[in-house]
Amino acid sequence: MPLIYSSDPRPKRTKLKSLLAPLPQHPQVQVYMNQQQANSFVDLRGIDRYGDDHESLILEFIKSANRTLEIAVQEFRLPRVAKAVIDKHRSGVKVRVVIENTYSKGWSEFTEAEGAKLDSHRRPRFEEYKIFADENKDGILSITEARNNDAIYLLKQANVPIIDDTADGSKGSGLMHHKYMVADGQKVLLTSTNFTWSDAYGDYDNLETRGNSNNMMIISSQAVANLFLEEFDIMWGDGPGGKPDSRFGTKKPHRPVKKVQVGDAEVWVKFSPDSKSKVRWEDTTNGVIASKLRQAKKSVDMALFVFAEPRFGNLLEEKQKQGVEIAVLVDSSFAYREYATTLDMWGYVSTQDCKSGNRRPWAKPIPGRVGIASIAKGDKLHHKYGLIDDEMVITGSHNWSASANHLNDETLVVVKHPTVAAHYRREFDRLFENARLGPSKKIVETGSKVCSSSPPKRVVKRKKATPKSVEEQTELDNQ
Repeated sequence: MPLIYSSDPRPKRTKLKSLLAPLPQHPQVQVYMNQQQANSFVDLRGIDRYGDDHESLILEFIKSANRTLEIAVQEFRLPRVAKAVIDKHRSGVKVRVVIENTYSKGWSEFTEAEGAKLDSHRRPRFEEYKIFADENKDGILSITEARNNDAIYLLKQANVPIIDDTADGSKGSGLMHHKYMVADGQKVLLTSTNFTWSDAYGDYDNLETRGNSNNMMIISSQAVANLFLEEFDIMWGDGPGGKPDSRFGTKKPHRPVKKVQVGDAEVWVKFSPDSKSKVRWEDTTNGVIASKLRQAKKSVDMALFVFAEPRFGNLLEEKQKQGVEIAVLVDSSFAYREYATTLDMWGYVSTQDCKSGNRRPWAKPIPGRVGIASIAKGDKLHHKYGLIDDEMVITGSHNWSASANHLNDETLVVVKHPTVAAHYRREFDRLFENARLGPSKKIVETGSKVCSSSPPKRVVKRKKATPKSVEEQTELDNQ
């Protein structure tokens, strides 16, 4: 039966103000921000908006592949991207796709009854898909329309080789959270952007959104591409229908950080996860982040979806004592949670402080330098980056949490070069300009500056919000 929906949003065109001057790009390490004000484009909803068009960049990258194309992405919902992949597959390019098992079923494969039972994150996306896919806008989604606009269904029907993180015989890793592509073994596109409407440009049925704040990096280097291919091959194994030799999560071997020279830029690559019991924390991805933070002499600025690693709080407090200027922006859905490291920086304890027994609130809190970005309602601060001394950038898919470190399949890339760093500086300044800084009124009223007696109690009592994504649920479940 056809799927029914209720309404179709009509695009509204708005005139943009003057743009900023574009920043120079490094010849081999290029950076793109989907909210930056030195570029603009018209999105699929017909809206004129600022930013680099991440979907178009993904399409260009796919079209550039002549021999091989590897794609590892958590969620794949953009039909134009799927069709570009199919074109490459049919032209003889060797294509391989890895996705997260939670998103391995196409929207057109759900019945209305099944769609009604989806969780609070996927149900709105299912309804949004029906609006988008109705090509003639008659309020009725035919089977043909549904399938023609279902990225996963299209890939499957075209026999594009695809697996998810259950290919190792498990029920899935913590999250297959990678977001990268490799073309011809020569260049890598890595990003915080999932292949979805909300991440690329905004919710299709909410014209006020402009997309989750995300960054993208394209590195032209065979040496870097080889590192990403090694990670991909570990996950791929023999591929669909082969031996059950795929490895995800902590079934993977430890992959130490690798340093590569890319032109005059220094690049470090590290993949997660690492076993908590078998690998020293200093050798994990979070350990690599910590080693870079320790090098800060002047400033550390962070734009993070999640900030829930207490050791970073310890380290940053020491850097503050050394005179390093620190500023942190965290997505609003995480900044105030009882385990958030932002609490420490505001002078309140988190549950992780009490559990570890070796933390306390910052002696000199910095409420005027830590908070949440003011972004469009419905959007997320989805970045996972740190900027050190305006010359070193830490980025990738890796959230700054224990879950990303010990459970999820993740990417971390560090680049040291001022030209690359300048793009992240401009983005941070944009986000920080109108940020809401300091703790919420609720934390001020209920927060504690000391841990209670054992067993520890939650020191910031807040009603837990319903998770809006599998990523968020995993973070909550594993803190």
